[in-house]
Amino acid sequence: MTRSIHTGASRRSFLRAVGGLAASAAIPQHGLPLVTGLAGMAALASQSSHAATTSGYKALVCLYMNGGSDSHNWVVPTDATGYAEYVRSRGELAWAADRLQGITVTGQAGGRSFGMPTELTPLRSWYEAGQAAILANVGPLVRPISKAEYSAGVSVPAKLFSHNDQASTWQSLAPEGAPSGWGGRMGDILMSANAHPVFTAVSASGNAVFLSGSSVSQYQVGVEGPVSASAIGSANLFGSTSAGSALQRAYAAASSDRIQMEYARVMQRGLSANAALQGALTGVNVPAIPSTAVAQVNAASTTLDKLNLARQLRMVLQIIAANQVLGMKRQVFMVQMGGFDTHANQMRDQPTQMAQVAQSINYFMAALNSLGLQNSVTLFTASDFGRTLLSNGDGSDHGWGSHHFVAGGAVRGGAMYGQFPSTALGTADDIGSGRLLPTMAVSQMAGSMAAWMGLNASEQMQVLPSLANFSGQPAFMKV
Repeated sequence: MTRSIHTGASRRSFLRAVGGLAASAAIPQHGLPLVTGLAGMAALASQSSHAATTSGYKALVCLYMNGGSDSHNWVVPTDATGYAEYVRSRGELAWAADRLQGITVTGQAGGRSFGMPTELTPLRSWYEAGQAAILANVGPLVRPISKAEYSAGVSVPAKLFSHNDQASTWQSLAPEGAPSGWGGRMGDILMSANAHPVFTAVSASGNAVFLSGSSVSQYQVGVEGPVSASAIGSANLFGSTSAGSALQRAYAAASSDRIQMEYARVMQRGLSANAALQGALTGVNVPAIPSTAVAQVNAASTTLDKLNLARQLRMVLQIIAANQVLGMKRQVFMVQMGGFDTHANQMRDQPTQMAQVAQSINYFMAALNSLGLQNSVTLFTASDFGRTLLSNGDGSDHGWGSHHFVAGGAVRGGAMYGQFPSTALGTADDIGSGRLLPTMAVSQMAGSMAAWMGLNASEQMQVLPSLANFSGQPAFMKV
């Protein structure tokens, strides 16, 4: 039976969303006319007040590539004209044609064809099997803009090309300092469907604004499971045999000191959550990570089961597999991998990065299929920004639009969504040095996944306030 958030909460969500749209319409630096905000509010007003649909189980997993991935080499045009433009633009950063494997593509201009490098063979296989798709030229946008508007500074997202600010903008739709991310805001709406709301937003890679919400707090785990407070109950703490148990009693004792009480409350909540998760994971059995050889940057080959990204994904798998025991309906996860700031040594390092990402996703997808959970989980990639088509002599510099992947049984796979740009320099998509002006907004990409998670149109606007400024969303999810 469908469970949903009560109508009062939905009304409050509607009012918060309207307030957010009104505020964004009133901020001059966004370059948004008042009519845009009013149109968004009108769209909200026309929607049903019913809250998110949370029947069954669904999880969204963000695989974040820190540093700004050069996606121009992940998906490459292979038709004669497109490949020639790619080689002229990229120079020494271009893949040789014999390293590219063709892919099936729909939705692009006639005569265009594309390929992926051999390092991405495992990911290409999921794409060809219909369980992965390519999202072309995605990036943060306040609203659709032209190259001329960019040059005039009209409606340009704040602090482009800055690592910290654009990582935050991808994850929250605002520069560094944003209090919440769109994954956490989804969690705010969905958490009441979960028996253990504390496990609604889970990071396997440390603190991330993507999972921060107004009500939901991200729960962090290590690759081996819950991170325990090892000193509590310790038989030997700083040379004392009784300090550990004394600390445990202190957390449970009442106090008139408000700071001490709040600290104890947070610790108690964490200890309780850790115990609940550890208990649920005890009966969970997920496939082991295979010991497949994987190249490693500046080192000898390692094996997949030693890779931090694959181990993060296995931890996520374990929590997903425990969803029934924990009484979970909706969850949002985040895993991360670093090393993508390729100003130098790009052609040395990029093949390794690609292989590690592709093989880690391959393990995750295969495990989901073996557990019968492939239709319940969607994974997508994200990164600070794309990079320049133009080489700097040894790598590429900070860009804007980039290509990303989305994978899972609920994905309308084997297809490319959005408009794949020309890879020539000086086009209407090139704002300088081959920095691509995005033609698909992060909000549009996120909106499609939010709809799959069960959020209705007004709730999507609450999570993604700028969504009202775009017409339609890419239909890459089976909603």
